[in-house]
Amino acid sequence: MRGYKYLVVVASAFSIVNAHAAESDMLKAKKLYERMTGVKVSSTKPELKQVAELIAKGDTRGAANYITGTSDFLNVQIKNLSLKLSNKDESVKVPFNDFSALIVGVVRDGKDFRDILTADYFYDVKGVPNETDQRTRMFNQANYTPVETSYMNLQTALVQQPRQKMVKSAWSTPYLQSEKSYEMVSLDNNPEPAGVFTTRTFAERNLSGGTNRRAVEFSLKQFLCVSMAEAADSSASDQYVGRDVERFPAGDHNKYLTSCKSCHSVMDGMRGAFAKMDYTNFTTGGATGTYSQMNGDFFNQHGIQADYNTYNTNYIAKVTADILPDLVNRQENSTWFTTRLAYLIKRGTAEATARGTLMGTLDTIRDPAVANAIAADFSAKKASVLADIKAKRTTDEYKNMYTTTCVNHFGTANITDLERERRFLICNLDNKREMSLMYIHYESSLSGASEAERTRLLGKLINKGRPANINLVTPYLEAREELRLFPRNVFDSSTGVAAKMNKGSYPYGFVVNSDNFVNNAVLGSKSTFFGWRGGNAGGGQGVKDFGKMLSQSRRFSQCMAKRVYESVCLKKLESTQYSTLVRLGDRFEAVNYNLKSLYTEVALDPVCGVVKEE
Repeated sequence: MRGYKYLVVVASAFSIVNAHAAESDMLKAKKLYERMTGVKVSSTKPELKQVAELIAKGDTRGAANYITGTSDFLNVQIKNLSLKLSNKDESVKVPFNDFSALIVGVVRDGKDFRDILTADYFYDVKGVPNETDQRTRMFNQANYTPVETSYMNLQTALVQQPRQKMVKSAWSTPYLQSEKSYEMVSLDNNPEPAGVFTTRTFAERNLSGGTNRRAVEFSLKQFLCVSMAEAADSSASDQYVGRDVERFPAGDHNKYLTSCKSCHSVMDGMRGAFAKMDYTNFTTGGATGTYSQMNGDFFNQHGIQADYNTYNTNYIAKVTADILPDLVNRQENSTWFTTRLAYLIKRGTAEATARGTLMGTLDTIRDPAVANAIAADFSAKKASVLADIKAKRTTDEYKNMYTTTCVNHFGTANITDLERERRFLICNLDNKREMSLMYIHYESSLSGASEAERTRLLGKLINKGRPANINLVTPYLEAREELRLFPRNVFDSSTGVAAKMNKGSYPYGFVVNSDNFVNNAVLGSKSTFFGWRGGNAGGGQGVKDFGKMLSQSRRFSQCMAKRVYESVCLKKLESTQYSTLVRLGDRFEAVNYNLKSLYTEVALDPVCGVVKEE
């Protein structure tokens, strides 16, 4: 009996020990999971059981690797990293986009992370509205935003596509691609794909305006964790500094030598990589507001300017020449009015509302014939008033009442008296509008007309001879399904270099005539600071070579290790911990630049202190 009690006590002790061990393993699992995914979780989460079991077996590496395969790791930790890398403020409060999708896809599929700077593929999102309509990706990225708004699972939503594309032209219609038998967006392969550098998001945030220096500064900061101040080198040659950089700021050349030259020598040497790139407005000449990335070689090789010229002649010029006279003469029976009316009704607008909208257009279009007819009528009926004005036209009172322009019109030689009167009256109307003699006369003569007709005709009188305050051609072509968008020509036709690259007037500044670039950050301490390696260390041609130069440097590995360390360990990697930075960077390279594996390496590293590898 006494022995039985002893066995019970021992069994109870073992149970307590096992319970404490299980609780300890679960706490370790919870800490490891939360640090690696960035998600606060309950102990009842099913995934934690698997992590805890692996930790209990002493397989902490297996536990960490398991976590990198969970949806929380991809949907939170990696997505946040991708969003931070996509904007200079490193904010996660930006919409999901094609730049971020490429990074998440590379990590999910276990690819070499250097691909983000050189790859010729991209990731689309499936299961979103209008996913087959290229406009949702190439122009407004509407197929990426549901990732955030609908909490989509990136493990299954992302689909790799084989080649990066660019837009040659696009039909602008309210319809979906699925409703049309032709492709609404005409695409072809990007002539120089380079990972995130050739995404629309990168172009929008770094290549709009300016002279593409922002692209260099952004790239060094995001992918090498180096500011321009750190990259600057006062000993580097300023041979490649552009024409827009002032050599005598405030009249002092020494200020340029001590303040401007060191940054621009490095930045301007590298910016040539982006010389043929721009964030381009797609337009018909009237329609604006649609933007996408563009490449000068692509623009020239596909004859986009010639295609636009043909379209301009066959559509825009023809409509411009024909539509306005027809609208003026036939009003509600014109082709423009009837076409737009049918279009608005088809879009769901009530006919009465649509007519009211279009009548407003009729009230504001120019109608010189109306003004001329009224001027002639007024001349015939108000001869005495005109004679009185003639008599007074040289007096100071008259000159004060009317502009010099009107006096000159009135006194022009070699025209008839009637023409002189007509010019004066219209000029008087231009300057005085509702107070003009002609307006007052015409308003009186319309006293018997209905209020709507009176308002319409007086509106036409006020707007006579002036351009319409709305664009008539674009909505008409849209209604006819003939509105086509082309990238604006902003490139040199012989070199493909963006025109903005050579802004400025300093005569001895460097003129960019190709996309060759040089790396001036290779001298002295900068060589060891960046750890440049590979065939492109000193420069190259085009943005793909630029991506290779960055990704092959030791600084790239160390930068990614630093970002992972700070997100997992929740503390800064201080400059005094340089040996840790180098060691973690080397580990990243040792695991073949697999970012999932880097998260495991960092989480298990003793310096991080999440859990110790058993």
